[in-house]
Amino acid sequence: YFQAITVIDAARRRQEYQEKKVRAKKMIALLRIRLTMRERNYLTASVLISPSQSPWSVMFARQDDSAFMVTVSLPVREYVLLAAFARHYEVKSGPGKRGRPPRLQNKNNVLACLLHFYTAAVEAKTLCELFGVSPATLSRVLKNAEKALGYALREVPAARISWPLFCEQKRWAASVTLKEPLIRGCFCVADGKNYAVRAPTASDLQNAYFNGWLHAVKVTGVLCYGFDGTLIWGRHNFPGSWNDGEMSRRLQARLADCARTLSSGCCATDSAFPVSNEMTGKIITPLKDGDLEKASPSCRPGLIVMSNAITAI
Repeated sequence: YFQAITVIDAARRRQEYQEKKVRAKKMIALLRIRLTMRERNYLTASVLISPSQSPWSVMFARQDDSAFMVTVSLPVREYVLLAAFARHYEVKSGPGKRGRPPRLQNKNNVLACLLHFYTAAVEAKTLCELFGVSPATLSRVLKNAEKALGYALREVPAARISWPLFCEQKRWAASVTLKEPLIRGCFCVADGKNYAVRAPTASDLQNAYFNGWLHAVKVTGVLCYGFDGTLIWGRHNFPGSWNDGEMSRRLQARLADCARTLSSGCCATDSAFPVSNEMTGKIITPLKDGDLEKASPSCRPGLIVMSNAITAI
């Protein structure tokens, strides 16, 4: 009896195995057939909304500050950038001109599309849907609009990044002291960002180039802001990692220059910002790990309070 059951069970398993092989062969065959069928799914102008009826066109007509800030990160009064942009962005075809009319004939829509591309984390297909353009048109428009925006920003005084005057430094430092009385002379903050542009295949070799900190090729930048939110200094595309002294060397030189910075002026950064010994007092940072243990017990309460004040600003 048991021998018969064993034989039947073995036969059932062989049959199930054969059925699985047949199903697998069918699936492989179907996949091969599917791969031979070439099809492209993409957005076309015929299925998209007209740019003149796009959501941005409606928002622009309403002139609402909140909608402008969400979409293009500029209030209505600062959207005068459009006038400078329009002088440099050329619509090569259109009514009365030779060639196929462009999908985006309104330069206002072009600028809004570019600013939304810069300031919002959206995919290209979302921009196509919002502004009513096909992917190919979007790529071409963004490329030409970036060049025009670069020329336009040179004509707008408010877009210029400049180091503040002594009077502005004093005013910003006073506002900080009003909030945190322990902080004197601090008129700006600095921070850096690392943007991955390529992931290397050999992470061990990459670690050797970047001192063991980063596993990807990075584009590193340092930005310095005044306490009214104005960008007063910036550098982009530094080589090396965030812990390298080269990242802050130029900013330290600017802070140490008595002709540009108040003698009592200083900059607040995070604890990872590289600071040389010569810049003690010019760049203030919160306590790093292990700093508190190095100080005498009597100084520790004051250091903690000062570190918390720097973090608060």
